[in-house]
Amino acid sequence: MTTLTKTARSISGIGLGAVGAVHALWATGSHWPARSRGRLAEAVVGNADALPGPRACAVVAGAAVLAGGVAAGIGGEARLAVRARRLTGVALLARGALGGDVALAVLGLPPAKQRFRDLDNRWYRPLCGVLGLAALVGARSRRAARD
Repeated sequence: MTTLTKTARSISGIGLGAVGAVHALWATGSHWPARSRGRLAEAVVGNADALPGPRACAVVAGAAVLAGGVAAGIGGEARLAVRARRLTGVALLARGALGGDVALAVLGLPPAKQRFRDLDNRWYRPLCGVLGLAALVGARSRRAARD
């Protein structure tokens, strides 16, 4: 495995693991890093009245941690693991390219207010792009790296 692939797997694994950890914290009822649950909702889903419940946060946390583990290299070079890395990368790149408004619509959430749009453009979309690209680079199999 090349240094580039190892680095990409580390970036995507750590990044998705951190996303999962934050969602797990929110699943416990924490509003960190915001001052209140309303401010958190405005920042992460664009509307103070639309904050997802603990179960939804726990599902996202589990999915992000699982995706992070696979992106980091769990599963090795098995075909399923490589495909999961590619799917993760494509999904994150799509989220980054299409933006939060599309993601909210797909989830059936109300349209976002300006605070979310600003955070999405400045932080969320670029983060999704970086993690998506890292997941795709990390999906390179040994065979592809040799070719």
